[in-house]
Amino acid sequence: MVLEQAGHVVTAVATGLEAAQVLMQTVPSLLIIDLDVKWLSGRQLIELLRHNPRTYFIPIVALAGGVEDLRGIPLLVRPVAGRQLLAQVERFLSGASHDGGHL
Repeated sequence: MVLEQAGHVVTAVATGLEAAQVLMQTVPSLLIIDLDVKWLSGRQLIELLRHNPRTYFIPIVALAGGVEDLRGIPLLVRPVAGRQLLAQVERFLSGASHDGGHL
């Protein structure tokens, strides 16, 4: 994956429910959320994160199959080129202190 090749630590999960469980254990530097995941949609996950004081500040980049209104959350429409995803990730992380957190 292009993010790992660029030196980022990536934790991948298959469902929104898995993501919520991982987020109980760790607070990443950035989240990349596919809006079309199962067992807790990306939109539902974002709502949960925005209402939790532990996670509301985490920057989010969303992936979707089409254009959607996410109230200020950057959206990348699939398919996404690796360099486009990397540029968006590095744009967010360049303004924040990066201590090896997970994406």
